[in-house]
Formats: sequence, C-alpha cells, structure tokens
Amino acid sequence: MNGFILHEDQHRVIIATGFSKASDNRKTGNMIQIWILVKAVDPVEAIKSGLDRLICGSCVHRGDGHGKERSCYVNVGQAPLGIWRAWKAGRYPTLQFMDCFAGRRVRFGAYGDPTHLPIGLALAIAGVASGHTGYTHQWRKPSLQAWRSILMASVDTTAELVIARSMGWSTFRVTPDTDHHTVESLCASDRSGTPCVDCLACAGARSGVRSIHIPVHGTGARHFKEGMAK
Repeated sequence: MNGFILHEDQHRVIIATGFSKASDNRKTGNMIQIWILVKAVDPVEAIKSGLDRLICGSCVHRGDGHGKERSCYVNVGQAPLGIWRAWKAGRYPTLQFMDCFAGRRVRFGAYGDPTHLPIGLALAIAGVASGHTGYTHQWRKPSLQAWRSILMASVDTTAELVIARSMGWSTFRVTPDTDHHTVESLCASDRSGTPCVDCLACAGARSGVRSIHIPVHGTGARHFKEGMAK
C-alpha cells in the first residue's frame, strides 16, 4: 500500500504517501510525503474558488485567493490532484498502525499546512520516524506554539524572522538569493545538492533555533515579491 489516510475532519483529508513507491521529488529525496487536501473539490478548483484557505490558512503565497498571482511552489495539477482523485476513488485505507513510519523520513506538509493534523498524531509520527521536515505559516497563533518543536516557522521577511526566533521558532524563508539575514544558512539542496532526506535541518527547534533560506523557486516563482508578508 503506497498511501494511508491519517486524519479527516469536516473540510480536510490528510494523506501520507510514498510507503511502497519512492517519491520522485529530487529536492526532498525519498521521504514519506504528507498532503493536506480540501475534501469538497479537487486542488485545482480549490485554488480557483478560494477554498484552499481551508488548508493553507493565511499563507501569502496563495495569491489573490482566486488562483492569480500565486507564488506557491506547488503545482497542484500534478501530485496533489492525482492524490485527491485516488482518495475520491477509495484507494487509500485509514492508517491503523504507526509502524509503517518506523525507520522512514517524513515530510510534513508536501502541500497544505501540517498544523491541521492533531499535534499528538504528528508528534507520534515524528517519534517513530528516523527524521522529518516541516513548515507552517501559522506560527504566530498562540494555540499552535507547541508545533515549534517539530516545524519551522515559514517567514516572509527578515522582520518576521526576528519575531519568530524571539518566540523560540526555527525559521525557513524563501527569498531572492542575494538577500539573506546574517543568522540564515543556505538550504543544503542549493548549497551542495544534498536532498532533504539526507539533511533534515528543517526539523523544528528540538535541537536548537536555526534559520534556513532558499532562493525563489517552483511554479509560482514569477509572482514572488520580496516582503510579501501582510
């Protein structure tokens, strides 16, 4: 079985894939990928209708809320759409046991904000797995502060970086490659070609606060503007 349903609520289904078939994402490498998807409509329609707010929250990279000026790196017409269709066809059973994560490395939030997972479940996965990465744009919310141990604060400006670090978050920032804060290190994928599965620097603040930056990339790069944060 290549995928399992981890969690469902009224609006979202959260699916993990990559158990029997290796991910073909060269930047991340062979990691279990966790996808947060809108249930009511497919990912392409969710962006057009603005329902992607149910999985992406206040992330500025959603664009105008109707599919325009979107700077997110994820091409939802590829893997997210295929996974949503497979879910609608009933191809993913519900996860019953955690041992399928044992010895594997996990990417929380291949699409969507991983804080929609119950934090107890996320901590259990991180505890069983041999490593993980993950990011959230919802790092300011008081109710989500426990996530800083396993997720990076996805920040959009150096001012946000300073605030997040003062709150105990490690940070990750997409930015023009000529602009970085003195505390930021370049993502190992761009620095040396090291995939996430072998780096695991973006694993939250469990082992100390750190900051990573990466040049603008992905399908939405042409819409990226420095200082996008609202």
